[in-house]
Amino acid sequence: MRMRELMIAAVALGLLVVAPTVPATDMIPEDKMVITFKNKKGVVTFNHGLHATVRSIECVSCHHTHERGEPIKRCSDCHKKKASKVSGFSVVAPKNSKAYHTKCKGCHKYTLEELQKPAGPTKCKLCHIKD
Repeated sequence: MRMRELMIAAVALGLLVVAPTVPATDMIPEDKMVITFKNKKGVVTFNHGLHATVRSIECVSCHHTHERGEPIKRCSDCHKKKASKVSGFSVVAPKNSKAYHTKCKGCHKYTLEELQKPAGPTKCKLCHIKD
């Protein structure tokens, strides 16, 4: 009887570990699957779907102030063209370009150098595409 109980517990634990959750792409609105940012250095294209599925990046990795059950904010809701104080937070949010470069480029460099896995661009012209 003890062996049967252990087997049931092991299977149950295994199901908890690999149980399907809501796919991240189901949480991303269709119009946000691919986002483009236009600036004077060129257009930057961010593939939300790729990051959420292939890379298995948690939403809170980028949406770092997100609270469960609350709508997800756009980066620009806090990160403006200049560093600014955000209501409800004790720190100043870095300007949007600083936030993107720190978060995106930092993650790409970490993935390439530390994890030694393929990652996105780390050089300006590979992200900022001129028309």
